[in-house]
Amino acid sequence: MTERSFHFVIVGGGSAGCVLADRLSASGRYTVCLIEAGPPDRDPRIKVPLGLISLMKNPKFDWSFQSEGHDHLGGHRVPIPRGKTLGGSGSINSMVYIRGRASDYDQWAQLGAKGWGWSDVLPYFKRQEQNARLADDDLHGGSGPLHVQDLPSPHPLLETWQQAGEQLQIPRSRDFNGASQEGLGVYQTTMRQGRRWSAADAFLRPALKRENLAVLTGWQAERIEVKDARARGVTLRDSKGKTQTIRVGHELILSAGAIGSPALLLKSGVGPGDQLRALGMEVEIEAPGVGQNLHDHPATAVFHGGGSAGYGLSLKALPSLTMAPVQYLLQRRGLLASNTVEGGGFAKTESHIDEPDVQFHFIPARLGHEDRMVVWGHGYYCDVCLLKPRSRGALKLADPSGKLAIDLNLLADDDDHERLLSGLELLRRLLASEAFDPVRSPELAPGPEVADRESLRAYMHRRLGTAYHPVGTCRMGAADDPRSVVTPALQLIGSQNIRVVDASVMPEIVAGNTNAPTMMIAEKASEAILAATQR
Repeated sequence: MTERSFHFVIVGGGSAGCVLADRLSASGRYTVCLIEAGPPDRDPRIKVPLGLISLMKNPKFDWSFQSEGHDHLGGHRVPIPRGKTLGGSGSINSMVYIRGRASDYDQWAQLGAKGWGWSDVLPYFKRQEQNARLADDDLHGGSGPLHVQDLPSPHPLLETWQQAGEQLQIPRSRDFNGASQEGLGVYQTTMRQGRRWSAADAFLRPALKRENLAVLTGWQAERIEVKDARARGVTLRDSKGKTQTIRVGHELILSAGAIGSPALLLKSGVGPGDQLRALGMEVEIEAPGVGQNLHDHPATAVFHGGGSAGYGLSLKALPSLTMAPVQYLLQRRGLLASNTVEGGGFAKTESHIDEPDVQFHFIPARLGHEDRMVVWGHGYYCDVCLLKPRSRGALKLADPSGKLAIDLNLLADDDDHERLLSGLELLRRLLASEAFDPVRSPELAPGPEVADRESLRAYMHRRLGTAYHPVGTCRMGAADDPRSVVTPALQLIGSQNIRVVDASVMPEIVAGNTNAPTMMIAEKASEAILAATQR
């Protein structure tokens, strides 16, 4: 067993951890250790956008968590994919760049996260961003390390999708991060020249040459050594059972995500005392909010298959499939440059509400609706997710060994249930619009036999999932709020030198994809951490 010491020890080499490793090591004044349980992000499938279809559910790159059964949904369990490599979930996701809207962050401030309102966070979004089309307007950046670009060659079905929206009075959108979120369109992505551009590419890789930064891959954090409310070190274990301890000089920063960060705290005796004592564990720091407030965007989908529209596997498609690698190598365009979730948008299920309450993710390809990713033939797929769910779940230790019980508690709130069902009805109307007539594929699921709201409700229960955006389990808020786990400075309440910096600190989920907000959180946190160290 070996030991090393660093000023800053970061657990989790995902989107937040990569930003922190760069920013905290930049001055050269502090030693920094970044710890990632997964392998380096060298696999070529990570860099090729379409490669993501072979990364999710791959145990080498995906933690493949799963929820407990939902009793109110007939015991239905939901997969929770989370990235396990440098870049984290940003290395296996669809690269969609969405910040959420101004009201999301103003709501954070109202909930006790002072200093996290829209005017507070916008400068950090802009500092990170290098937008190929929207650079240097009032809402975007043009010189940051994070490349954001339009898809190099979106599928023609995305034009059909936008026409369908116009037929239902949903406008087109050229910028989902603009002044108004409402509309349908093609998503911007974190790509550069047709290749994935994760936080590992944008932030970590340029920092690797620094002598004061150490990156450990293949080491899983097992337990934090806590003494007198201070993290003294963190014990690591590799796949062969070898262990080492990394000593903490200034601060320990957890950036292992909304599942990993609370799980490590709980395994270290930091969390709800009654839960830990019931398992025979010693309570190091009483923190009742750890693992609580878990939520995600609940989602359900519509599948169309048949005909010749959309990407797919068929004899007719073989020539283009054969040429796809050549086209990608020479032009960085075509099928392999697709992030799969090429478009979508935001809409209101009721005309009188102020802001969109659902989001769509449109994939111009046939996906299997019987738990298969790729099937023979052509078609298209779209899911709808609820943007601001009220339902809250929790995660806890199932036993002292560290096994997790993750209760998403999706659609437990009646309003969530009815709004998502209304969103599914709106999605079916979009895909049944006249715009799709020239290219229409039959609806395979729910299918024409599902013709009324109650049968559609039953389908929604069977096909319920999430948008893979878990947040909230180390909630940020006022120090005197018993629901809070960390302060607005992201310091663990009751600890002297532990912070949590990742999506788990969001008190309320943003209205959109969570990767960009997670990187922003780390950018803002790094500034606060350095300022505190220099006092």
